[in-house]
Amino acid sequence: MNIICTGISCSGRKELMGEFEVLCCDKGLRVGFFNVGDFMHSAAAASGIQFTDKVLDSDPAVLSLARRSAFYEIANAAHSYDHTFVGLHACFRWNGKLVEGVSFQDMQSFPADVFINVVDNLADITQRMEDNPQWAGMRRDEINVWLDEEEFLTKQFANLKEKSHYTVARQHNLENVYDLLFSKKKKFYLSYPITLIRRDAPDQIESIRRFGSKMRKDFIIFDPLDIEDMDLIHSTESPQEETDGSEVTTVSDIDQNFSVQIKARTISRDYQFIHQSDFIVVIYPTDKLSPGVLSEMNFASRYNKPVYAVYSHARSPFFEHLCEQIFDTIEELETFLGDQQGAI
Repeated sequence: MNIICTGISCSGRKELMGEFEVLCCDKGLRVGFFNVGDFMHSAAAASGIQFTDKVLDSDPAVLSLARRSAFYEIANAAHSYDHTFVGLHACFRWNGKLVEGVSFQDMQSFPADVFINVVDNLADITQRMEDNPQWAGMRRDEINVWLDEEEFLTKQFANLKEKSHYTVARQHNLENVYDLLFSKKKKFYLSYPITLIRRDAPDQIESIRRFGSKMRKDFIIFDPLDIEDMDLIHSTESPQEETDGSEVTTVSDIDQNFSVQIKARTISRDYQFIHQSDFIVVIYPTDKLSPGVLSEMNFASRYNKPVYAVYSHARSPFFEHLCEQIFDTIEELETFLGDQQGAI
């Protein structure tokens, strides 16, 4: 199996690939890991060209030739392995413009079987870029747009090849990523009213996430809190406190337009998590309205994804209509999932 793994610079893609390589070795799986950028630098050096941090200012034809040579070398080396994991950029944001990271011709020449796009918290990516001379000074709104473009193009490459595409968080459990690629385990999205229970019963957040961790033994779980970009929004809407309890005023570059962009990407990404799942599990421990959870249930229903919910309060027929089955407790749900594991 040939796996294409995309991700913008400083997204944690390289780190995830490095950790995943160790995991595959521990499991005795013969997987070759290749980074297209490294091979491009080697190909250029062999021709007497030394790429610098401003490599993206190079002639597009030179970059295209170096990339084509990289794919040729990787394809030759791949014969020594049972599986190949190739890391690359779908595109770049550079000096205010969009730059090609890989072409449709490159994709046509490489027999990819699955595509993965790695994403991470916007705040973490921004910090890594600030620590990297090549990317220091890049604005968060630019990074946010680049994340969107990278994911969009990855989907297009997958559609071109008629292959599966998955968005994976940098913090996604590595064993679960392994199962995603090399097992037939069912996948589900874990939906819960994050904003409501953070405000009214914050301890329940960890309780629900522990349930998700427990279920990873038998299922592949996509948890919305593996990405915490909405914390950036909340930090600008709520007063911050020093450790002594006094309030402190913070200055942020998140204006109203950027806030809208972050919210839109959060919705789009969570919908993608649902779209790549077999069903969704809703843990709804409150009787208060959560537009987010209801929207996710509606989205799942539209794409014929079964919805299994834990909800012990008075049930609206509209809520019931969206659910395949409703349970009073998480324990009842666990028993059901265990019994129906192969049939769901």
